[in-house]
Amino acid sequence: MDPLRRIAFEVQGRVQGVGFRRFVERKALSIGDMSGWVLNAKNGAVKGEAQGAADDLERLIEALKSGPFSSRVDKVDYNFIHVISSETGFVIRPGRW
Repeated sequence: MDPLRRIAFEVQGRVQGVGFRRFVERKALSIGDMSGWVLNAKNGAVKGEAQGAADDLERLIEALKSGPFSSRVDKVDYNFIHVISSETGFVIRPGRW
């Protein structure tokens, strides 16, 4: 089993109002045993954190690059951050930072 890894990500483009957060949630839950969160940011991007096996995170990153049909992804930034061992589930957070 791969050790847990965690990423913080930001997706820029036409990503708000097009179902992008729900897309991320569904992808994360369908790919594997992932946890984390996603939200709409004040700057118009979608931001979040995801935690899981390295291979699963790579699959999620690839999905972020395409997004749902109604979106347009211009840029995906991510970096590895500290794992939160007590976290469970993947959620859509309300509001904007």
